[in-house]
Amino acid sequence: MALEAVHGNTRDYACSLWVQRRWYCRAPMGDWNLKGKRIAVPEMRELEVLSALLERRGAEVLRCPLVTIYDSPHSAQVLAFAVKLADGGFDDFIIITGEGLTRILGCIDKYEPALRPRFIEGLAKLRTITRGPKPARALRALGLKPNIEATQPTTDGVIASLANEDLARRRVAVQLYGNDPNLTLMRFLRERNAEVSTVAPYVYGNAADDATVHALLERMAAGEV
Repeated sequence: MALEAVHGNTRDYACSLWVQRRWYCRAPMGDWNLKGKRIAVPEMRELEVLSALLERRGAEVLRCPLVTIYDSPHSAQVLAFAVKLADGGFDDFIIITGEGLTRILGCIDKYEPALRPRFIEGLAKLRTITRGPKPARALRALGLKPNIEATQPTTDGVIASLANEDLARRRVAVQLYGNDPNLTLMRFLRERNAEVSTVAPYVYGNAADDATVHALLERMAAGEV
């Protein structure tokens, strides 16, 4: 029976199966010998780094990234956000992902390169809050440091880091994670009477065609992976 008939959407099933099986990696890989093992890598970020790591340990790697990241199709909105930040339009900037800050800078470089110095100066003047190490690293690449770093790289971690801050009437910008509106964070900020603005500098899309994903699932179902 076709896998679609059993599991519905092939790509959704592949994603859920990958999540379910990630617990198999219970120990550090430093001493693992993977010779003779066939390992599917549906990850997109750091795909080649992860694949090379596995191959160095003898594994045969099946690359099948399920998603990829694209610049936002609404570049004018991203650029307008960057201009507003550069002009001092925000008091706080919550940076959810390093990818987000990188994509904003990419949009500036593509459409208005002269804005970059003013944007970085604007970043230096406001209070930055980072969700985890990657957005903090993206700031440091610009010669800046986050003012507040969430203790946990989650939305709850960001909320906890701001729990004792007075946000009333502060103009808070939030970089969104793909298309996720992050309603939990939005609710928290508005309950604290912050003036919230958002920017979504990138979107997710399919990286592999359905036939490639289906072929991988068939091999997994046959015990070949």
